[in-house]
Amino acid sequence: MPVGNMIVALEGTPASDTALAASIALQKAHGAHLTGYIALAERAVLEDGGQNWVPAAIRKSLRSAAEGAVARIEAQFRAATADLPEGKLHLIRGPRASDSGMAEASRFFDVTLVGLMGEGSPSTGLHPDRIALMSGRPVLAFPKGADTTRLADHAMLAWDGSRAAARALHASLRLLETGTRVTVVTVGEPKKTEVEADGLDPKTTLERQGLTADWITVPQGRGGIARTLLHHASVLGAGLLVMGAFEHSKFREDIFGGVTHDVMAQTRVPVFLAH
Repeated sequence: MPVGNMIVALEGTPASDTALAASIALQKAHGAHLTGYIALAERAVLEDGGQNWVPAAIRKSLRSAAEGAVARIEAQFRAATADLPEGKLHLIRGPRASDSGMAEASRFFDVTLVGLMGEGSPSTGLHPDRIALMSGRPVLAFPKGADTTRLADHAMLAWDGSRAAARALHASLRLLETGTRVTVVTVGEPKKTEVEADGLDPKTTLERQGLTADWITVPQGRGGIARTLLHHASVLGAGLLVMGAFEHSKFREDIFGGVTHDVMAQTRVPVFLAH
């Protein structure tokens, strides 16, 4: 089943522009309905409350600047999607830029497209990994300047046999096209399962969906699992990394780091996340 309904977060950042370009390409490929969701960090700052200590004139100036930014983002979306069917487009001015607000909106869509925060991005920007966790829906995250034309050419699936990995595998099938090449990569030895039989493996599952699949096992490199995965995505020339998110607790990942956290911080390739 192709993607039929998707939402893209519009933040006015280079990574957000990359996500918008990808959403337009996917709309054309799948004929999907595309919703733009304006999620501007500056609006969150103004609307969080507790700003009464700021002089009224300055608050008015900041609010005017934020509304001007919203208008520019809206105009950019309209111009970028001008050649798409009007009946397939929808634009929402989000009340604020927050992971929880974006997650609530995401629950009504097949996939959410979000730009990854780069160095120097505001702390109030969106976090694709948290949105996937809170929404229960898959998220497609884009680093600034990522190639958006090869998502369905060659995907790499990170597989450790976990619930999250299985969810990512099946959720990504909406995005991948028949004949897409998928390389399944397991870091370290595959986990033993209670039931082992022919056909109970990710390679067979993907091939039965009309995809071309290989399954390889690689040793963990010195930089950990995240860096190992990203290294092999680069070596394979993958246009997309598919992975489960937060097999361990989100709190632990935020404090101590983890595979999801590290991949989000280091990736140069689009990442499809499911939790």
